[in-house]
Amino acid sequence: MTFAPAFAPATRRTRANATGTRKNLNPDKLIPLDAPTQPRRYITPSVTSKKDVPAVFQRKRQRSEMEDEQDELEPLPPNATEREQIDHKRRQNTLAARKSRKRKLMHQQDLETRNAGLLEEVTRWRTRCDVMSKMLESHGIPPPSFTD
Repeated sequence: MTFAPAFAPATRRTRANATGTRKNLNPDKLIPLDAPTQPRRYITPSVTSKKDVPAVFQRKRQRSEMEDEQDELEPLPPNATEREQIDHKRRQNTLAARKSRKRKLMHQQDLETRNAGLLEEVTRWRTRCDVMSKMLESHGIPPPSFTD
């Protein structure tokens, strides 16, 4: 007598080569950096905003030369309210996330382009190898065997 297993295996298939991005997405289709940020309407302060900021994050990191000056936010006035400081920090984070997504997509597209070029090069060399092997055979010379 055979028994059925107590549980059924998951039938959901996962992609073996997940990229972390959506299909057919390029940097031009992303939200522009100057697009407005959605306002937050919390009834109570968020749990994150209640936490103390670690000293490591309080120090400003050095600006890289890649960042455009036009993408930077205007600095807050010295007498800004706590609400204005929170909104400014949120806007900075939104811009940083948008830039990061754009960099990631551009890097992925660069890798895909390089991969396609390398695949074409492999095909070219394989064809050349086949032609040379045939030439050697036609002259009665046994061609070397290559293992893939």
